[in-house]
Amino acid sequence: MGGKKRPTLSQLAKKAEKEKAQPQQQKSKKEVKKEEAPAKRTIQTLDEKVFQTIAKEVQSLKAVTPYEIATKYGIKMSLAFKVLRALRDRGDLVLVAKGHRTEVYVPKRS
Repeated sequence: MGGKKRPTLSQLAKKAEKEKAQPQQQKSKKEVKKEEAPAKRTIQTLDEKVFQTIAKEVQSLKAVTPYEIATKYGIKMSLAFKVLRALRDRGDLVLVAKGHRTEVYVPKRS
């Protein structure tokens, strides 16, 4: 019975001082993080020029995944999937393995 004990006045004063000091420290940490990590830009639409570049580069690789294309060219993963599927439909790539989340392609060797 009785409930939770209330803090004393000195405890309340100490807690208030700590709260005043912490936001200043946290702000400085947040500012440092923002400065360190510049925002990455991803391409949402694909030019024909970039598509042709990807088509040429893919032929020299052993295996190709959408993640490799997305990170190398700075495009979205969904766009990388579309590019690889278009290259497959065109006959430049062969689908080797397909899972729930990713697809693995190899270049078609003539």
